[in-house]
Amino acid sequence: MDFLHFPPVSDGTLTVSLEARASTAATRTLDVFLLPDNGGETCLLGWGTVSNQLAYYDGSQWRAVRHLDTNWHHVEMISYLSGPRFGTWDLKVDGSLLATNLPWRNHHPPNKAYNRLRLGGIRGVTGSYADVDNLVITAEGATGAPEVFYLTNISVLTNEFRLSFETQTNAEYCIEYTRALTNEVWSPLAIVPGSGLVAWFTNETATNAARFYRVKKLPPPGYADGYRGIWFTLGQFSSYGDKYSGGLGTYTANHIPLAIYAPQVNKTFFTYGGTLKDKRHLLIMVSEYDHATGQVPRPTLVLDKHGVNDPHDNASLALDDQGFLWVFVSGRAAARPGWIFRSRTPYSSASFDFIRQDEMTYPQPRHIPGFGFFTLFTKYTAGRELYWMTSSNGVTWSPHRKLAGIGGHYQVSNVRADGLVATFFNRHPGGNVDKRTDIYYAQTADYGATWTTAAGVPLVLPLTTTNNPARIFDLASEGKLMYTCDLNFDTNGHPVLLYIVSRHYQPGPGGDPREWTVARWNGTQWLTSVVCTSDHNYDMGSLYILPDKWLIIGPTQVGPQPWQTGGEMALWTSVDQGQTWTMTRQLTANSLYNHTYARRPLNAQDPFFAFWADGQPTQFSPSRLYFGDSSGSNVWRLPYEMTAPLATPTPLN
Repeated sequence: MDFLHFPPVSDGTLTVSLEARASTAATRTLDVFLLPDNGGETCLLGWGTVSNQLAYYDGSQWRAVRHLDTNWHHVEMISYLSGPRFGTWDLKVDGSLLATNLPWRNHHPPNKAYNRLRLGGIRGVTGSYADVDNLVITAEGATGAPEVFYLTNISVLTNEFRLSFETQTNAEYCIEYTRALTNEVWSPLAIVPGSGLVAWFTNETATNAARFYRVKKLPPPGYADGYRGIWFTLGQFSSYGDKYSGGLGTYTANHIPLAIYAPQVNKTFFTYGGTLKDKRHLLIMVSEYDHATGQVPRPTLVLDKHGVNDPHDNASLALDDQGFLWVFVSGRAAARPGWIFRSRTPYSSASFDFIRQDEMTYPQPRHIPGFGFFTLFTKYTAGRELYWMTSSNGVTWSPHRKLAGIGGHYQVSNVRADGLVATFFNRHPGGNVDKRTDIYYAQTADYGATWTTAAGVPLVLPLTTTNNPARIFDLASEGKLMYTCDLNFDTNGHPVLLYIVSRHYQPGPGGDPREWTVARWNGTQWLTSVVCTSDHNYDMGSLYILPDKWLIIGPTQVGPQPWQTGGEMALWTSVDQGQTWTMTRQLTANSLYNHTYARRPLNAQDPFFAFWADGQPTQFSPSRLYFGDSSGSNVWRLPYEMTAPLATPTPLN
């Protein structure tokens, strides 16, 4: 029996990762469990404790979770030391999530330190043994834990109320207030810079209605004191530059949705890939636009990706029935896990708690009323393959279920008002993303129990063959590539797809014509129409379907950096259900940088009708964030720098 001691960890998640094999599966050979600095075991996993099975102990008995053999297997035991899942753990074997929300054997109080791992064969058979290799213990601290400040020198003088608190240098503090302690929402009053000395704050006259005050330490300067998008370059250059690059704070088309309008509070909540000022350092940011006041607060730092500069790790949003905001942070294959966070307060982007970690890329979560969460996502199992998972509460999730694996895919999805989930995707011949082609469509009206085509033809999952009933267009035979943009539903509930058709994966005229194309299901067949052309494969835009017209907002016009990602934003309109299109207004012109990835908020409401970023694709630059209304006449830029807790975006038109 061996005890491995490591530095104590008291919050967040703690993952034990190891390779193991047993000499026999029939009898008990190996036990692995985590312990605090004192007290009993938490997660407990046994090899052969149940004959021929890998099993965990639930506090009263051993329960089998997987057939056991004598081969090497990679095992991950993920324990939750704080947050809503405190006292539970997840189990992964060979990269697959086998079980979630498993109970610890013993209960411990919050904030207890854990610093021991025990490995051994308890009550095994003489001559049997197990091998363990590549043992790694990883701790991820809880995000957003509040720091306590003591308010001192509180006094009521003539016409003023005063307080003070200790500060640190190179730090900022936000003074917040609420009218009642039972109110979960705190409103910002002022930003106070830290000097290392006592800071004083003076507020309104004491004769006003009673208020309660608190002080919150903000992220260091440069993190969340303005709206700054991530700049990125893929590094795959050809004659006309990189395959894609520039300001990609609202990237990718496969992160859905990035923004949600909540009529209950008249706010649009949104997420974007932020960055440290003047650096390439990905920060997962969330904020809100108040339609009543026309203001935004400082954005909230949900997760610092610590050295990752890749916007493939951007996040998506969901909003549940109670008003809690959920942030699904994309991972990247198995190397970087995905993360799920939940707001501490309904209809507020001010603070978040970590909920769980999972293998999840390009998350497309939706909370469906009366059901719960339905999330489509990608795993790198054999190329970029498509999966889905469901949850009633966002904490405990179903196993990952495979939708398609035909060499790899990129997908875009949406949920109809009645709960029907629809997705369309391309395929990657031979696993090569530069050959992305064909168009497939699938839908489920029973939350994944069955899947069909738009015509109702049943699909056998997972889809593994090229020519299956889900394929609606064979573009490969025409030598065409397909880049997904958006999926929406017409007034009859029929799906409508927006995508770009290209002739080459590299930038430049060799890929022309790059056709913005709409495919619409009319109840009996798929019909297509070309909207316009643009000069880059990644000129992504969004499709809006209103009762009297259809709209597309995207960078269809040549920008200041031609043949590069993005361009000038334009509004296109159709009044005949997508058959013909007219550019009715150009949203941006004479821009300094190309504008990229125009995103459609869920339940989009003016003026936050479309959301995008800009950036210089050919060299590192600042990246600003914008939003515009449905008329195309008004565009606002979010404040790049903020010295106050609230700011009004700058109108450009």
